[in-house]
Amino acid sequence: MNAKSWSENIVENDTVKEKVLLLVMTAISGYMLWGATQFTAASSARFPRLVATVVLVGSLLLLVREYLPGPLRQALVSEGAAFEASEEFVEKGEEVEEMTSPEEGISSVDRPLHDSVFTALAVVGYAVLGYAIGLLWASPIFVAVYARWFRINTLRTGLLTGISFGIAYVFMIVLNVELDAGAILLTGGVPWL
Repeated sequence: MNAKSWSENIVENDTVKEKVLLLVMTAISGYMLWGATQFTAASSARFPRLVATVVLVGSLLLLVREYLPGPLRQALVSEGAAFEASEEFVEKGEEVEEMTSPEEGISSVDRPLHDSVFTALAVVGYAVLGYAIGLLWASPIFVAVYARWFRINTLRTGLLTGISFGIAYVFMIVLNVELDAGAILLTGGVPWL
């Protein structure tokens, strides 16, 4: 099985897509929960621990829902009307999907990867790059690559890239975290920031 047929299988099979997403969410939330235990200030670790725990438990429950007792499974996967979209919303979504879905091929912008596979790979790349060089620098790179992949014009790409840097910079200043420091490059951050 080559990479193209593997990615097409993931994209076409809803059950596989859901399981892959749940496994990714479980792994990331588990890592984030572990990372939050490394915080020195207990008060700053409460919210990340809470969020990571909720996502981890929820993802695990959804992964094993076929093996849960009937009442618990029913509560977990109930089809309550509170979360259902109105008919008008569903019709509008179908219209938009018909207008934007490609007639043939696997990408809406005529690329070799399906849009969702590229997005997943780009997010993983963003996380790895952010770890390596810092999120302050990885954010504009991610936005620029993502925008160019989807053929957004150069002016808008530049504007979005600048905005992403600005948002990351504001987060760095307001939250007083070292988003400009990476684990591999720029380990001490950038002194002029």
